[in-house]
Amino acid sequence: MRIIRGLEYAPGCDLDAYMSLSPRGAVLLLTSCWLEGDEGEASGLAELLCNAGFTVFATSFRLDPSGPSGVALSDACAALSWIATSEMRFERREMVVMGCGIAGTVAIEVGLRESIPVVAWSAVIDFRAFMDSTASLGESDHTRDYHSVDWGQIKDSGEQVPFLRSVILAIISNNLSLLTAMNPVRRVVSSAGPMLLMGSTCEVVPAAGVALMEKALKGQGIPCAVDLMEGGGHATDYLDQALPGTIRFIGEALSGTDTRRFSAK
Repeated sequence: MRIIRGLEYAPGCDLDAYMSLSPRGAVLLLTSCWLEGDEGEASGLAELLCNAGFTVFATSFRLDPSGPSGVALSDACAALSWIATSEMRFERREMVVMGCGIAGTVAIEVGLRESIPVVAWSAVIDFRAFMDSTASLGESDHTRDYHSVDWGQIKDSGEQVPFLRSVILAIISNNLSLLTAMNPVRRVVSSAGPMLLMGSTCEVVPAAGVALMEKALKGQGIPCAVDLMEGGGHATDYLDQALPGTIRFIGEALSGTDTRRFSAK
């Protein structure tokens, strides 16, 4: 494995490349921690995917009031375009885009626009339903300061739901009318890429959103595999369980195998 850091794909935007010795294809690994993103956060997952034989490009993105389909999507697509035309050595087949949490939602948006395969762990899909179902917490949550507070502290204090509410409200500047348009189900088209959606049954991100996306994709004839693990793990919390199926899906997608028959189990 060879790691090249700080490759600029657009002014002020860069990515890290994890070059496999025998690359089977490439994965654009999106990463963000809602409040601020850093491609270094994904280094562990990137190395695992690279060791499985994939070249991995890890990058973060910006978020604006449009949510995952706004500047974040533009940043991700710019990275994808740079990778496709770069001189980096890997098999130039259809790439896969992957992300966890809000990065998983952006990955879904990329798959819908660019027609490439998607892996999303704990993606937030139905923003409106989440905010409505937790409205009793109040709409002033965005005033809470979660900067510099890591996810482990948030989990230990049981503040996962207030945290998610606060960052969503901060992104949309407390304008709840923007929530409906943030749902990627609204943009499902027949040209979308196949998707592997993973999550857990009792985590902070409602699994109902995954069911809505699965129904919409299959309604358009798009392959979609879903795996919901027991418990309340979020994203890389269930890495050991999710990684084998993820590697199989990426391998099949890059090799041109018909993912309609893919099973995450």
